[in-house]
Amino acid sequence: MNNMFFEQSINDFLESISSDEPVPGGGSVGVYNAATGMALVIMALKISIKKANNKDKLINLIKRSQFVIDALKVSLIEDIECFSSLMKTKNKPNKNETENKIRQVATNEAAIKATDVPISAASHCVAGLHIAHEAITICRKTILSDVYTGANMINTSCQSILLNVDANISLITSEAKRNSYSKEKNKLMIEASDLLHLIKQ
Repeated sequence: MNNMFFEQSINDFLESISSDEPVPGGGSVGVYNAATGMALVIMALKISIKKANNKDKLINLIKRSQFVIDALKVSLIEDIECFSSLMKTKNKPNKNETENKIRQVATNEAAIKATDVPISAASHCVAGLHIAHEAITICRKTILSDVYTGANMINTSCQSILLNVDANISLITSEAKRNSYSKEKNKLMIEASDLLHLIKQ
């Protein structure tokens, strides 16, 4: 995984986002936001563990939360890389039938990858919301606002990340694949929203 992104300061990251370059864009920024929300949940768990009688469940949730963050870090880099690859296909030569066919194949493959990545990232968000739902039952009441904030951020990120599915799906030639991705996208959006509703109850 390319670690150059994670060596940036927050200021450099913000400048990268606000530049005229297409990456980092909505997908990678959404993933970063989800990881930040997950970090808030971890903070709440770590504060709660200090005075907990039974620490095992809290420790388990912290480990699972860290796994989600690590997975989101991978998704963030993958999002930048796959979108960059998709953009490059538009610059491939297209002067004759052979070149046109090569470009179409390359675009289709890049679009599939650029759709796989947000689907995967959104599934990590859903996993994070499951953890947040468990966390509200065992975290200290004085820190629950951070769990709620983290869950809100994760859900918003999930919905935003999945916008990339809509952006890339039309470039996929297989109707079966397009339908499959659409169904998975809708499933993840609904599951994330339902989990957030449960967390806020």
